This record gives sequence, structure tokens and C-alpha cells, in this order.
Amino acid sequence: MKVIFLKDSPKAKKGEVKEVADGYARNYLIPRGLAVLASPGAVKALETVKEGRAQRWAREEEELRKVAKLLEGKELHFRVRAGARGRLHGAITSADIAEELSKLLDHQIDKKCVKLSEPLHKIGNYEVLINLTRGVEVRIMVSVEAEKVLNGE
Repeated sequence: MKVIFLKDSPKAKKGEVKEVADGYARNYLIPRGLAVLASPGAVKALETVKEGRAQRWAREEEELRKVAKLLEGKELHFRVRAGARGRLHGAITSADIAEELSKLLDHQIDKKCVKLSEPLHKIGNYEVLINLTRGVEVRIMVSVEAEKVLNGE
């Protein structure tokens, strides 16, 4: 019996059309909502959904490529409180960088796109990788400057 998998299972991934044993389909897959019978209409609907998804991904990827071109060569400046040894009171995190980029571009950048090995705790210049989507990456410079040096640290 041919079925279309609606969810990932040990036998197949979501969206795959596979031939399975009749009993396995009737007694396990279909009652649990893991698959539906692969009728011609269901197969056609699946193909339409896949085409729509591919077109949407292509549009999103093209938009992110444009955003990456806007980001190239950008430099962010953070003026923060720091101690005498250049240690920050707090840290600059990926969320802070994403927020500043979002303000700069008028395009929402998710903090998960900003790849920092650890938050920035010292004054200095840092190169930060922004991974917008698979294959669309750009590096920007982040400059952390002292707002005010406090005595006693």
C-alpha cells in the first residue's frame, strides 16, 4: 500500500511517498496520523505544497542575500561602562548585536544568526559572523569602546 508520511517516522521522513505493508499502514500509520493513503489527489496536493515551499524558500533566501549585501562592511559601535583594566560592567551579547543590526537595517535579525563563541567582556574590536541562512554569511566588525573609566577596579 502506498502512503504519504505526514510526520517523520523510523521508516520515512515527512512528505515522502512510500510503499509499506497493508497492515502496517491500516493498523499503525493511518490511525496515529503518521500517514495518509497515497491517492492521486493526495499526491498532487503534496506536490503543490512542495512547490509552494520551494518558491517561498527561494524568495526568503533572495531577500536574505540582499540583507547580507547591506551588512557587508558594516561596523557597530557600542559605548559601555568599563573598569580601569578594560573589563566591561556586563557584556555585549548576540542579542545586543542583533538588536543593533535590526535598528540599522529596518529588517529583523534573529539573535541566533549572530555567531559569538562567548559574550564580549572586554574593550576592543571584534569580527563577528552573521549567518542569515544556509550559505548566506557575512562578517561585520563590532567595536566596543569605554564610555567612562571607573576608579577602583
